[in-house]
Amino acid sequence: MGVFTVLTRCLLQPVSVVDDELVPKVGMTFTTLEDAGKFYRNYAKAAGFSTRVRCTNRKGNEIKNQLITCSREGKWKSKISPAEKTNPTAGLNCPARIYIHTLKDVGAWIISKVVLDHSHPCCPSKAEMLKQHRELSMSIRRTIENNEEAGIRPSKTYQSFVAAAGGHRELNFIEKDVRNYITREVRNVSEQEDAKEFGKYLLRMKEKNPNFFFELQLEEDQSIKLAFWADARSRAAFEYFGDVISFDTTYNTNRYNLVCGSFVGVNHHGQSTLLGCSLMKNEEIESFKWLFQSWIRCMGGNAPKGFLTDQCASMKRALEACMPTTVHRWCIWHIMKKIPSKLNGYKGHADIEQEMSQVVWNSQSKDSFDRNWNDFLLNFGLGDNKWLSDLYEDRHIWVPIYLDHHFWAGMRSTQRSESMHSFFNKYITRNSSLIQFVKQYDNCLGSREQAKRESDAADFHTVIPCATKSCIEAQFQDAYTHAKFREVQAQFREKANCITRLKNSALGYSVYEVGEQVSSSIFNKFVVTYDSVAAEVKCHCLLFESRGILCRHALSVLSFEQVSQVSPRYILERWSKKVKRRHTHIKSSHDEPLMEPRSKRFDQLVFRSQNICEFASESEELTAILHRAYDNVMAEMEALKAKRKGTSSLSHEDANLESVNELQSPPRIRTRGRPKNRLGSKLEKQIANATKKKKTNVLSEINLFDAASAAHSNCSQYQGHVMSYQFRVPAAGDNWLGV
Repeated sequence: MGVFTVLTRCLLQPVSVVDDELVPKVGMTFTTLEDAGKFYRNYAKAAGFSTRVRCTNRKGNEIKNQLITCSREGKWKSKISPAEKTNPTAGLNCPARIYIHTLKDVGAWIISKVVLDHSHPCCPSKAEMLKQHRELSMSIRRTIENNEEAGIRPSKTYQSFVAAAGGHRELNFIEKDVRNYITREVRNVSEQEDAKEFGKYLLRMKEKNPNFFFELQLEEDQSIKLAFWADARSRAAFEYFGDVISFDTTYNTNRYNLVCGSFVGVNHHGQSTLLGCSLMKNEEIESFKWLFQSWIRCMGGNAPKGFLTDQCASMKRALEACMPTTVHRWCIWHIMKKIPSKLNGYKGHADIEQEMSQVVWNSQSKDSFDRNWNDFLLNFGLGDNKWLSDLYEDRHIWVPIYLDHHFWAGMRSTQRSESMHSFFNKYITRNSSLIQFVKQYDNCLGSREQAKRESDAADFHTVIPCATKSCIEAQFQDAYTHAKFREVQAQFREKANCITRLKNSALGYSVYEVGEQVSSSIFNKFVVTYDSVAAEVKCHCLLFESRGILCRHALSVLSFEQVSQVSPRYILERWSKKVKRRHTHIKSSHDEPLMEPRSKRFDQLVFRSQNICEFASESEELTAILHRAYDNVMAEMEALKAKRKGTSSLSHEDANLESVNELQSPPRIRTRGRPKNRLGSKLEKQIANATKKKKTNVLSEINLFDAASAAHSNCSQYQGHVMSYQFRVPAAGDNWLGV
């Protein structure tokens, strides 16, 4: 017992020596309760501990007194046996505290009791690591928010702060604080708010530009089934680049497992351009029909000439119904990628894969493909393979020789759509909210617009020199963008491998055989026709028909015929750098964050101060002038703040959106892979019993407006601004993928 008493006396010791002005004393008065709490926190930081509000007594809405203690006050006992799980605990029944109560007559707050002794040692040098004393300033928070929107990882953001401050010790926060701020503040969109924020986003975009287009289809229970939207720039770009579209879907882009689909075209630089985005609850035929019809309405009722998708039967059926005149093409890359998995059960499957690739890529006519395919099946005994039989039945929508007489802007796969999805996947996960998804979609639109602007500037200010003395090459140099002219130059270089031989000629119509040397012993032969009267050249490789670029075989014949200028029909406006396109004058859609008034003011001040600081940094004299000005302004602001203390009120700015009521969304979808609890069923039950709370589901309404809305029998459909409806994100029990 004596040892325990001695130990207790050793622990109940005063804290480290602190400036007497910072030590709380009985009788100290403060204007507000917040000032008293701040004073004790400053003392705690200097002494080496942290505080917490233990209890607050009220009379009505007014606070009468408050007890603030050391954060190690009390003793917490876990309901879980230490044998199964141990967590660090801070509670040591520390007696350090202060009592504060109000003085009615004076209208101030007074410290009525002070206990300075602690039951534990205090270390001022380690106080900065305590959570209470770690702080993110306004500048730090705004940088975190901007970096998060730009897709910069939290670790990189923190390291940038460390580098700017000159080391970890110079920061009053740690990397965990950055991550917590992102999780709790930046990404903190609850399921209850998510659908409402998504709807408000659509309204803001429509309000900023009336040509912004969106449509929603809702279930009977008002959950989102289908959503499609496209900004004004994408709609205008369709006029020039909507002839060939790649469409693909991807998963794991949001917490509700809605399938993301993107419509992608190719611009005059050969770059991918977004022409619409969608979210779908399932991939059934009716869903694709609704989506494709919405997209066609968005683009003024005009269907593209060509449409690329993956090998999906639902898409195929929907396209046949919605775009009967559009040429549908399957992604050949996906089909060829399946060969190993479909045919690896056969002997010599590597030879089978190689031979099949030869038949698909090197057949120069439909008849030759049919012959080569039948020989391929016969040689390897694959006549009864159902997968190959089905592919042959659908050969008209995936084999190049059946499709290359149509224009495809160089696309044979959905790789462009997939590259857009890979952009999304860098910054969003299966736990992302809908509003996070649309923000990253805006970023993707912005990055595509910037890439196009940079390429336009390069085309205007620079010239790629011709590789040959050909006047035809100079024609393309003058007309085409850099990216497309490089493709033309590649054909001119490969022309050196071609040998041209005239087979027959009559009345200005000539037939040539062009042999192209592809290896030391292999020559591929191509038939090229030239009509000197019509100035028309055609090659059986169909490169110009499918990509809009004259092939090396045709160039070889034109050189043989001593043609100095090609017909204008071979210089496509689609690849021209001289065409003035309307959509270039429209900015891509980008949502401006609805910040708090203080954040807006902060950003405005920082923006203006940058120029001042840059100017002042030119010399020591200018820097000194700015420092004196800062000191004077700071003193004036502190005086004004002290004068107004206790009388200021918090202001809120109207977002100028339609009135939107509270919305209750169902819980997010659980993902497979990670167990609910890593410590076993016994502990799981203990935790569940200890933390069990009653949960209620409340469904509110959201009101949006549009004059062009239409109601259907089994679902609700909305276009543009949406009429007085309520919607929620899909429920966990819904059958989303039609499985």
